Amino acid sequence: MASRISNFRFHVSALLLASLLIPVPLEARLFGKKPRDARQENRLFGAFFRPPSYDLPYSDWEFPRDENSDRGFFFFRGSEPAPEEMQLLTVIRERAETISGFRLTYKFGGDHPSEGGMDCSGTMQFLLSDIGFDDMPRTSYHQYEWLKKHRTLHHSKSIPERPGGRRGLKAGDLIFWGGTYNSGHKVSHVMIYLGQSPDGTHYMFGARGKKKKGLFGNGVDIFVLESGYQKNLIGYGSLPGVS
Repeated sequence: MASRISNFRFHVSALLLASLLIPVPLEARLFGKKPRDARQENRLFGAFFRPPSYDLPYSDWEFPRDENSDRGFFFFRGSEPAPEEMQLLTVIRERAETISGFRLTYKFGGDHPSEGGMDCSGTMQFLLSDIGFDDMPRTSYHQYEWLKKHRTLHHSKSIPERPGGRRGLKAGDLIFWGGTYNSGHKVSHVMIYLGQSPDGTHYMFGARGKKKKGLFGNGVDIFVLESGYQKNLIGYGSLPGVS
C-alpha cells in the first residue's frame, strides 16, 4: 500500500501527460502532500472548543461551463482541453486528496463529512456542487441520467488500458456501476476518474463499501481502478458543460 501511495504521488506531474497527451501543468504539485487529517488536528488543537473544519480548497472558484460543449455521438475525445478544463482537473484532484484526509467511512445516505461518512453520490455532490455544478442531482442514478440528458455518457462494460481517443475515458469523468446493491435502478454506484500514471495504474476517487479501503486507508478515498472488463460497469462520461 505504501508503494502505491508513493507511486501515485511521484507520477502525478506526468499524469496529465499520460492521460491527456498535453504538457505537464504548473499545478503538478497536486497530491504531493500528505492528506490533512481533520480529526487529528482537532484532537491536538482544541476539539472541545471548535468543530472540525471540512472546508475544501478552491471554494471561491467556479468552472465556466459551456453547455454548447455537450457531446454528440461523433465527438472525438482526444483533443487538447482548454486551460479552464486543466484548472478543473487541478481543483478536482486537490479536493479529492483533501477529502481523503478527513478519514471518512462509507455511510449510506451521508452527503457531508460532519456526518462521519458519505455515500458515493453524496461524495460526488460534496466534491463538485460548489465549483460550478450546483445542478448535480443527489443520487447515482440521477447523476447518470444527468449525463445522459446532456449526451456526455458513453456506455461500456470495460475500462480501457489507456485513456483518451474517440469517446474514451478521460480524467474528470464520472464512472457508473450497477448491481452493487438493490437500489431499484439501473445504476447504483458512481466514482470520479482522476487519471493514469505512466506505469499504467488508473486512479479514481469516491466512497466505496465499508469493507473497501483506499490508498490512505479510508472508505472515502482515492482508489486504484482496474482496467478491462467489469461485469457491473454501466459506463462513463464527462460532467455537463465540460468538453
